[in-house]
Amino acid sequence: MSNTILALGAESVIFKTRRWNQFFVLKWRKTKPYLLEEIDTLLRKTRTSKECRTLTIARELGVRTPAVYSVDLNNYSILMDFIEGTQFKLLVERLDQKQLLELCQRFGQSIAQLHQGGVVHGDPTTSNVIVDKHFHLWLIDFGLSEMNATVEMKGVDLHLIRRALETTHWDKQELMLNATIEGYIDTIGKEAEDSLSRMNEIRERGRYH
Repeated sequence: MSNTILALGAESVIFKTRRWNQFFVLKWRKTKPYLLEEIDTLLRKTRTSKECRTLTIARELGVRTPAVYSVDLNNYSILMDFIEGTQFKLLVERLDQKQLLELCQRFGQSIAQLHQGGVVHGDPTTSNVIVDKHFHLWLIDFGLSEMNATVEMKGVDLHLIRRALETTHWDKQELMLNATIEGYIDTIGKEAEDSLSRMNEIRERGRYH
C-alpha cells in the first residue's frame, strides 16, 4: 500500500492510496500542537465523525460526493472514493461561457439540495468542486459542514460563495454568481428567498463593521 499526498490543508492531509486494486482518498486530521491535547483530540474526533455523517447525508440528498468506505475515529481518518477529475477552480479560464454557466448552475443546484436537506457545506468554493470527465460536478471537503442549518447558516454559505468568486474569479464573478443563484432558485423556488435575503444582509453587515 502506497500513499501519495494530494493536498496539505490547515486541518488535514489528503492522500491518494491504493487498496483492493483501486484508488481511494484517505483524509487524515493532523494534530495541532498549539492546542491542549484533550481539546485537540476531541476536535479531531468530532469533526471526523461529523464529516463522515454529512458526506453520507449529502449523497442521500442527491448531491454527488465521495462515498465513505470506512472511518477510523482513533486515527482521525476517513477512507473515501477518489474522484478522477479537475478542480472547478482550475477549469474556469479554460471553459467557454456556455460550459461555465452550466457548471455554475449545477453548483447552485447542489448547494440548494444541501440547504433543502438542512445541511450547509461550510466552505463552498470552486476549489472544493471536482468536475469529472463526464462533466459531472462533485462536492468535496465537508470538514466545516453543519447539519440542522438555520437561515443564517444558509445565508453565510451563499455569502462565502460570493466572496470566493470575488477573490478567485474576480473577472467573471458577476456572471458566475448570477448563474449559481439561478441554479439555486430553480431547485428550491420560493424557499430561496430567505437565504438569499440573508446573504445580502450579511454582506451589508460587513460593510459597516
